[in-house]
Amino acid sequence: MKMRNRMKKHSLKFISIFLSLFLWVYVLNSEKVKFEKTVTLEYILPVDMMFAAKPQHEVTFMIEGPRAFVRTVAEREDRLVIDLNRANARRQLNFTVDINPAQLNLPFGMVVERVLPRRLPIKLEKKASKIVPLKLQFAGHLPEKLSLSNTVLEPSEVEVYGPRSLISKLKEIPIKPVELESLTGLNQVPVEVALPDERLTLTSGYDIKFSYQLKAASANFTLKDLPIKFLSHSRKINSSVKTASVKLLVPDKIIKNRSNVSSTVQVWADIPDDARGRIEVPLKVVLPPSIHLLEISPKTIIVNIQ
Repeated sequence: MKMRNRMKKHSLKFISIFLSLFLWVYVLNSEKVKFEKTVTLEYILPVDMMFAAKPQHEVTFMIEGPRAFVRTVAEREDRLVIDLNRANARRQLNFTVDINPAQLNLPFGMVVERVLPRRLPIKLEKKASKIVPLKLQFAGHLPEKLSLSNTVLEPSEVEVYGPRSLISKLKEIPIKPVELESLTGLNQVPVEVALPDERLTLTSGYDIKFSYQLKAASANFTLKDLPIKFLSHSRKINSSVKTASVKLLVPDKIIKNRSNVSSTVQVWADIPDDARGRIEVPLKVVLPPSIHLLEISPKTIIVNIQ
């Protein structure tokens, strides 16, 4: 009997402690607290309009509610979608949009005390497009005794759209500066457009290439009687000229081994696929990256294609 009474007393103590902890946790979590939550804004624009001025992209909600929900709400990623087609039914260019606190979905017991800013100024402008030429830009310097020639951008122009007032003043668009040091040994590199204003957009994706030739300003090495190879699908090609000579700029560390230089240099005559009869064809020189061409002789040859 005594044992049973002791167990009953211990059970009552345990229940009392549990209830005390429960009430403490409940009171603590139901305590009202205030906190801030930043929400990203997402705009839906009319199809023929663009922003004339950069709009507000975030608003801050001042919220009050039970502590239990604060972390969940504060860490949640929320976006408010603002449909400017509905907000501006009269199709005005300058107007304001009110942020409704009810737009933010909150748990029971939480309320929005205020929104900063509550009203958003919106400035719109008619959209326009234009085909604009691209402008080359360079950075750095070429290695000594090298010059840049036959520079070509492909495509040389792009179509851009943006606010009408901005498009009307647009004369050209620069590309991001090409690092001259990186051009050694190459003849084509991809480049990117450097749009001068974030409101401008290319009408479609452009794969822009910068083609060029690196030419030696002076020569320190000459190769004679290099055999000319023909690049063609036709098997019957005749030419009275069989060899060519080239003047090159060769690094000092390579020039010592003449046989290695001559074995890596090739001369090609690129024959068009549809060519027939007697035609004049330019010669091309294929070089390793560290060697550069000053001159080839002859520059063209006459071939007979059957």
